Amino acid sequence: MLPYRKCVAIVVKNSDLIFVAERLDTENAWQLPQGGVNDGESYSDAAKRELLEETGISSTSFLSQTRKLYKYDFPQYSQDQMIKKYGALKYRGQELCFTVFKFVGSDSEINLTYDTQEFRHWKWESVENVLNSIVDFKYECYKNAFSELNLLR
Repeated sequence: MLPYRKCVAIVVKNSDLIFVAERLDTENAWQLPQGGVNDGESYSDAAKRELLEETGISSTSFLSQTRKLYKYDFPQYSQDQMIKKYGALKYRGQELCFTVFKFVGSDSEINLTYDTQEFRHWKWESVENVLNSIVDFKYECYKNAFSELNLLR
C-alpha cells in the first residue's frame, strides 16, 4: 500500500477570520494553503515556506500547531489526474500537521502568483464557512484539526 505524503496545512488568522484560497485547477474548491515537508524541515519552517510560495504572505507570527497528524486519502479523480501528470501514483493521500499563524501584514502583501500559482482567488472567511466549503474528502481532516486547535465554536 502506498504511503501518505508528509505535509502541512496553514491556518492564517486575521482576527476571527482565516485565509482560504480557491484552487486554480478546480473551480469552487476552496482550501487552506498546504504543501509538502522536505527532509530535515520542521513543520513550522515548511509552513512558512509553503505560505510564501503559494500566497506571498510572510508577515506572520507563529501561534500553534496540532499535536496529531491528520490524514486523508486522495479520491479516485485526483489519483487519475496525478497518474496522467506524473505517470504513477506515489502517495495514497496526505498526512497533515496543521499550523496556525497570526497575520500581521496588510492584504496588499497577498500575491497568488508569487512563486508558483496554485490558486485563482482568496478571501478571509469564518472557520464555519471554511468547513462548509471544503471539498468532501478533506472535511473530516479539517474538522478534527480545527477542533484540536480550538477554532470551532
